[in-house]
Amino acid sequence: MILLFATALAGLLAIAAAAQGDGQEYRLLKVGGQESIAGYLTCWIDLAPDGQTIGLSSTQGFPYRSFPVDHEEQVQVLDIGNWYAGSRARFSKSGKLILLQQLFYIDFAPNKDRPIKYEVVDRATGKAIARFEDLYAAAITPDEQNVATLGTDGLHLVDLRTGKRTALHLPRTGNAVAVSTDGARIAVAHRPTKEELQQLSALRNDKDALKSAMKTGQIVKVYDARTLEPLHMLDDLFDKVFRLEYSPDGQDLWIHAKPHTRKGGNPNPNQSYVSVADARTGDMRRSSFPSLSLFEPDFRISPDGRLFAIGSQGGRFMELHIYDRATGSMKDRFVLNYRLFEKMASKAEFPSDGRLSFVFLPDGKRLLMTFGNRLIEWTYNP
Repeated sequence: MILLFATALAGLLAIAAAAQGDGQEYRLLKVGGQESIAGYLTCWIDLAPDGQTIGLSSTQGFPYRSFPVDHEEQVQVLDIGNWYAGSRARFSKSGKLILLQQLFYIDFAPNKDRPIKYEVVDRATGKAIARFEDLYAAAITPDEQNVATLGTDGLHLVDLRTGKRTALHLPRTGNAVAVSTDGARIAVAHRPTKEELQQLSALRNDKDALKSAMKTGQIVKVYDARTLEPLHMLDDLFDKVFRLEYSPDGQDLWIHAKPHTRKGGNPNPNQSYVSVADARTGDMRRSSFPSLSLFEPDFRISPDGRLFAIGSQGGRFMELHIYDRATGSMKDRFVLNYRLFEKMASKAEFPSDGRLSFVFLPDGKRLLMTFGNRLIEWTYNP
């Protein structure tokens, strides 16, 4: 894993040193025709499962907005409460629910676990049907009947109709959780035990590595969703895992991790990476996708599943990097630099708060990126 990450990072830095390619097709969108600089600094964007609706989460407690694809002037609004630094807002499998995860402007203790707030919102009523104040991670099950919660007392399944915890639970805490697209498996990132580390092929005969891994490493285990009995453990040691996610096509399990900022010997404290495992077997794939993003990066795959994109940072400017999903080779990138400022038509346009979220559109040609109170539509496949 370390060799794969180093190789991928070297490629990222080499390409980042080159100038932004000319001739890229893009335009700035005014959501709802906004002409005021006040409010609506968009921090998260998502595409509903029907491929017809864009959802936008904003900072400073402003309402959640949605609009039909290609009709950004037709805005609908939901009052989702006061999320000062914004929320990561993801649609459930059918799009009936939205899972909101609290975001922060700056994390002054990135190496420590910090419980955060989650909410589940019913799109039809605009009401929160579940609230959780102190969780490390949460994920809605594909049948939309339960939410898997990971907190200080371990993993629980909470019934979204009654709010009650099921009797089934895992009395072990962790940092991240994900439910497979078929609902059959639940992946959890844990602090490892000595016995678990000894099962990893790269560590079992290295006493010094085992000692270091106990302090800063994490492992990922996959459980049967019906019984919570362990199915397998990924044969790799990870840095602190911030996010687990199963790919929409059910093929991959993505593990986003970041080295300890002081104990990992990392020359750039912003470095993180997304490792990839087979969603069914847990076997690690050879591809790994690096990022230098100041904030936790967004990452997605294209509609045809061939491309993997991730947010990053190149010097002063945010960037979006597009990779070949199978090989891990970079195919293209978009730099949010001065050329965007030059395209701004008025003083009412405000660029960004430093976070980049994006979605691929269903046509397989365009994607949308957040950019302050505007969106960028990039035709990545003209």
